[in-house]
Amino acid sequence: MSDAQTKLQKLEDAGILDRRLFTAEEVALVDKISDDEIDVLVRLRQKLGPSDDAKSHIRPNFIV
Repeated sequence: MSDAQTKLQKLEDAGILDRRLFTAEEVALVDKISDDEIDVLVRLRQKLGPSDDAKSHIRPNFIV
């Protein structure tokens, strides 16, 4: 598994995004996000609680 997939999987596991909706170009952009930034996004999702599944098309759906 590449680093980008690991980051993408971590974000998906946290309920931030659905990787099935990502193009190859978008996956490459996720790879550019630092590990620290990924951790911040995950912690933010934990603080805000789970997102509404009906709004999965607009994920990440928290204020940044």
